[in-house]
Amino acid sequence: MVEESKIRRLFRARNKISFPSAICHITQHAAGKERLFLEDRDYLYMLHLLKENARRFEFEVFCFTLLPNHLHLLFQLSKDNLSVAMKRLFEDYAKFANNKYGRRGHLFSGSFRQALCLNENYLLTITLYIHRNAVEAGLVNVPVDYRWSSCALYLQPIHKESFVNYRFILGILDKDLKKAQKIYRELLEKTGQVKMEQSYVSPRAIEFFRAKIMGFFPPLGKLSDKDRVGFLEEKSLEEIIQRLKAEGKLRRPESVEARKDLVEQLKARGYTMEVIAKMLGLSRQTIYRIINVTNSAMQKM
Repeated sequence: MVEESKIRRLFRARNKISFPSAICHITQHAAGKERLFLEDRDYLYMLHLLKENARRFEFEVFCFTLLPNHLHLLFQLSKDNLSVAMKRLFEDYAKFANNKYGRRGHLFSGSFRQALCLNENYLLTITLYIHRNAVEAGLVNVPVDYRWSSCALYLQPIHKESFVNYRFILGILDKDLKKAQKIYRELLEKTGQVKMEQSYVSPRAIEFFRAKIMGFFPPLGKLSDKDRVGFLEEKSLEEIIQRLKAEGKLRRPESVEARKDLVEQLKARGYTMEVIAKMLGLSRQTIYRIINVTNSAMQKM
């Protein structure tokens, strides 16, 4: 599941992309003004389902936060089974909640959202973002105090066994777990200076958050080659492009975020505009428009 990669970008997509080694940031929100969790047992049951589905569908959980009306999950797949795994997780919880509270209709507001993580900086950024959510929601004053997240696992002095692989993320910061925890705690404190947007409201919330906190990050690269996260290789990126082209998704209006990030990845790797346009089956005018929209958005941060 883990191997070195050259790609250093985040690939976001509304259209679900699933392959072995994919690292996924999943967000799901309650329908309307509903709440997903009303009491402790509800949170506990979702954690039970998450643990059981991680075992059943063989994905490795890195971190999570469960909030009253939405949730964040970060995990790595070992199989091409994202949609079936999330379908099972959310359907099972919806059945539990509907039966318990005698409610009818949809508990969740449509399909879950997915972001692919292709970079160690982004991987750390997303964990910080996920763990800060409870503070931004006004539920606690400091992230570690929130009971329904994995934050305590990252900072506690006594290392507990858990289905959450917090040691792997900390290992990006330092091989010494205590040193890594100290660095992670400092990062959490510093990110408190940054205003966060909700990723289920703003599609580029994580990118903007990362751009604002990059100065806080220490030099990375602590992991040995054999311990690195399995980010996308050249072949995998080409397979994704071909799949999206075959399904016609690169031309759909709802695929705007996927197009932006594909162009950014390819441009960063030295491809010319002409070559990118040919690879994606889009006109050069469309490629330039995508780049201009992306640059304008970044300048407004």
